[in-house]
Amino acid sequence: MLKMKGKELFRVAIVIILTFGISGINQAQDLNEATNAYNSALPLIKTDPTAAIKSLNTCIDLCNKLGEAGDSVKIAAQDKLPGAYFNLGTNQATNKEIAKAIETFQEAAKYSKQYNTPEVLERSNSALARLYYMQANAQMNQKDLVKAQESINQALQLEPENATAWLVQSYIFKEGNNDAEFEAAIDKCIAFAKNANESRQAQQAALKYFLAKGSKAVNASKFDEGMISCEKAQKYDSTSKDVLFYLSKAYNGLEKWDLALETANKGLAIEEDVPEKKAKFYFELGTAQKGKGDKAGACESFQNSMFGQFSESAKYEIEVVLKCGK
Repeated sequence: MLKMKGKELFRVAIVIILTFGISGINQAQDLNEATNAYNSALPLIKTDPTAAIKSLNTCIDLCNKLGEAGDSVKIAAQDKLPGAYFNLGTNQATNKEIAKAIETFQEAAKYSKQYNTPEVLERSNSALARLYYMQANAQMNQKDLVKAQESINQALQLEPENATAWLVQSYIFKEGNNDAEFEAAIDKCIAFAKNANESRQAQQAALKYFLAKGSKAVNASKFDEGMISCEKAQKYDSTSKDVLFYLSKAYNGLEKWDLALETANKGLAIEEDVPEKKAKFYFELGTAQKGKGDKAGACESFQNSMFGQFSESAKYEIEVVLKCGK
């Protein structure tokens, strides 16, 4: 019995040796396969990122089965994976596959956090912010303000100081006729602008918006509304001749004679020295002077405004209302 037990133990030992030997051989083969998958991915990361991602994931899966023996290769593959996703997202964005690109950059950001590649994370978030505000702009043009707001929220969550994102946000508020929010978004865009062009674009957008509202209100004799909008427009361009004209007209409509005088004179100071172009400011100047009881000044100003569309109104003021020269 003892001899039998000895033989059995010997056989068990052989089986154990053979098993570990085969296991070692399999492990070496798996490690070699994982290494080959990693090496094959490297030249594809830029040229064919989809294939590179597949090879890198194959490498990582094999290394996970290997355990500690595959750690060094796995770490190398994990380091390359976020960049491969970033390159794929870039290709998709270039091809205007916006929805796909967003998903891919989200993957790039996820793996960047997981595998500690901060540079790729920053670039991925920047790309995502850009795609989100592009998506928001498209949704806004389609009049889907709810989705547009959701997209711009995502952009600003990633980059809260992105001037272009705030400009798109201002456009969304404008479409919703939300003046206060529009103005606040424009001001943030200007504050975060990285160059003069970005700042100028925001200022022009605000000027155009508030001037349009102001002139429409003034022409409808809604002088309070017109004054508020024109004063907002003036904040973004104090030398706009159109703003100065409509603002002086609003002040006259509200009988704010001194403000009307001051504003009309500012307009005259910067307007071209062409009588036809200065006529509008002379007419508002004359109106303010008439309101203050300055007949002589008003008569002179109305005389200077007798050009183009102001001719008949100026003539009426001179001959009928003020009876200038009498």
